[in-house]
Amino acid sequence: MKNKEMSRMLKWVAMIVIGVGILCCLMNIAQFNDRNLGLMVGIGFLIGGSQIMLFGVIAPLMQRNQEASQAKVTSEELI
Repeated sequence: MKNKEMSRMLKWVAMIVIGVGILCCLMNIAQFNDRNLGLMVGIGFLIGGSQIMLFGVIAPLMQRNQEASQAKVTSEELI
């Protein structure tokens, strides 16, 4: 149950971070160059939000895989 709660929380955090990134990009899109700090921060938020979203999806899957392999080892030890 904790996996679902963690995944849901990370997805919400990722959506908020992506929303802030979109807002920063839209507010600073007028000067599109690498010296525009607001635009660069917005792009950083977009990249960070996508990585948080990816972790929110992959982490519970990896934990389930690990739990399944441990259960398999435990059942094999009983035989």
